[in-house]
Amino acid sequence: MIDTGVILHRFFDADRDPIYFDRSLLGRLNSPDASYGVLYTADGSRGAFAETFLRSPGRRQIDPSLLTRKAFARIEVVRPLTLIHFDGPGLAILGATAEVVHSAPPFDVPQSWSKALRSHPIRADGIAYSSRHDPQELCHALFDDILPVVRELDRETDLDGDRFWELADVYKMGRPPG
Repeated sequence: MIDTGVILHRFFDADRDPIYFDRSLLGRLNSPDASYGVLYTADGSRGAFAETFLRSPGRRQIDPSLLTRKAFARIEVVRPLTLIHFDGPGLAILGATAEVVHSAPPFDVPQSWSKALRSHPIRADGIAYSSRHDPQELCHALFDDILPVVRELDRETDLDGDRFWELADVYKMGRPPG
């Protein structure tokens, strides 16, 4: 459950709205048939950072072009959201393992799980899962039905500042030389 007033964190493509429900077939927990969209968020800015900037394990530098293509937003929840927890004890309850949300592409299996969980009679608003790149961080795949119950609180379009580089330093990421 995510309570009313909770602030979610998201790095997003700067040329899109921060509350963007992805209908492509590319996202891990997206619809396998593009029948619904998914908004990816995190409990904290670290989780959002990990899922956006740590996608190439072992890479220690942030591509300047990626940095300029991204923006950051905080999104407020205006009514409680019910999530299915695809982590911790929730995995055993569902009869799954973390491999479903932590596996490499193709995403056929996690997308099938997404569709099945979205269709479940409890009518959950989305899925909570531990970040693939920092399992201590909780992330969310929120289904597009929640559009009326989230609102943009604020956004940063210029990420090249102290706050961003402090996040990067947590993961020992930096700027390329030169």
